[in-house]
Amino acid sequence: MQDRKERFKGFVKNIWDKLHDWWVSFELRHLWTARLFVYILCLAVVPVCFILFRHFNLFHTDVNSARYMLSAMVQSQAAIVAIVVSLTLIAIQLTASAYSPRVIDIFKKNPDMWILLGCYGVSIFYGFIVLKLVKGAEGEVVSQRVIWSIGSVPISFEFCVSLAYWLGVFTFVALFPYMWYIIELLKAEKIIKRLAVKITRDKVLNSQEDPIQPIMDIVHGSIMKYDIETTRVGLKAVTDQVLEIIGPDGEEKISERFCSHLTRVGRLAISREDEESTIEVIKNLANFGKSSAEKELKKATSKAVESLQVVERASAEKGLEDATRKVVVSLREVGIAAAEKGLEDVAWDAAEFLEAVGKYAMEKGLEGTKLEVTESLYALGRFFIEKELETATVRVVKALLAVRQIAEKVVASNIASLKDLNEEIVKTAIHDYKSKLEEKDHDSFQKFMKIYEQKLENCKPRTDAKILKAYSRT
Repeated sequence: MQDRKERFKGFVKNIWDKLHDWWVSFELRHLWTARLFVYILCLAVVPVCFILFRHFNLFHTDVNSARYMLSAMVQSQAAIVAIVVSLTLIAIQLTASAYSPRVIDIFKKNPDMWILLGCYGVSIFYGFIVLKLVKGAEGEVVSQRVIWSIGSVPISFEFCVSLAYWLGVFTFVALFPYMWYIIELLKAEKIIKRLAVKITRDKVLNSQEDPIQPIMDIVHGSIMKYDIETTRVGLKAVTDQVLEIIGPDGEEKISERFCSHLTRVGRLAISREDEESTIEVIKNLANFGKSSAEKELKKATSKAVESLQVVERASAEKGLEDATRKVVVSLREVGIAAAEKGLEDVAWDAAEFLEAVGKYAMEKGLEGTKLEVTESLYALGRFFIEKELETATVRVVKALLAVRQIAEKVVASNIASLKDLNEEIVKTAIHDYKSKLEEKDHDSFQKFMKIYEQKLENCKPRTDAKILKAYSRT
């Protein structure tokens, strides 16, 4: 019995979550339609009031009571409108100063205020008209007067007065969804989602205004205030939207604009030594690179790899080792994703940039990053050999030789393991690297080759379980 209840609750929750997600998506795409639907639902209070009036026999009012009630109701509605508009404008001012002046457009195009003003305007002016008709009917019973007829159904003046009351109730009820939506709109997440919808392929490619910039303004402001959550939401919203619109058509321009924005955000975070925000930038660049590789978008993936290297260099200069290591892991993941789709040039770039990261890490003494580089290069080498990417594999071996001073025994063991998988490629890479060595590096290279030859003698292929354990660190 308990299991059946739990399953039923899970089923209901699943249905509710799906409806909620659909409604949120529908609101973002068709905001005016969604809001009109909500406020029309509030109109259900009018027939409810009609039923209550009939049930309690409230359709009897003298002229003086009608005049005073209508006058008080119109004045109260006007006061409510003045207060609501004033508070809304204050909220807009505070939100604009907290995030960006660009969010004013969000409030200006928000349908809630205009719909509410329309509802109150109709109710107030209808109250004025009814109040005007009441004047001069001193002593009459209002319900005895017939104003007009719809077909054979007479419309009494009492009904018109009662309708004014019902509209007053409707406008009061309409305040609840209005306040709810306005308070929700003050959240950075809601503003960012509204702005993200405007990032379309046509606007990015053809519009003079950059649709990504308003969200980036909010992200820049959140970094200055160390608001990690807003930074995370903003970067993810932009990345998801760009991944949705990017394709072979306009790939280069879209990726260039996106990556330049994230690179600037990364540099700002690094300048403030905000490692958490920097890591968020790296995560989104990596996500963009992997997704672009899956779509076989070579230029976009290459641009992501290039931007990751820029962020890595700035992070290393500031000594942000966690961020630097995250770049190394991201380059490895993007390289593997590119190799999976046969994008050998991008895979080659990933290996080249990892070599540059390793050399720079040696200069800065970033021990964790250096070891991560050798492990990542080895992981890439194994995957490239598996995918038969000869040029990229040669580049990996050369990169390992270039950073051999990080840990000569580890690097020698890695190259020996790669040779066991494909002897010809590794031999070619070692020969090419040796032929381009400068005179001063010959001695150190010969020393390394002796270690390498020793490793070859007792080299045993590492099992997949050991490889997974060795390279699962992030």
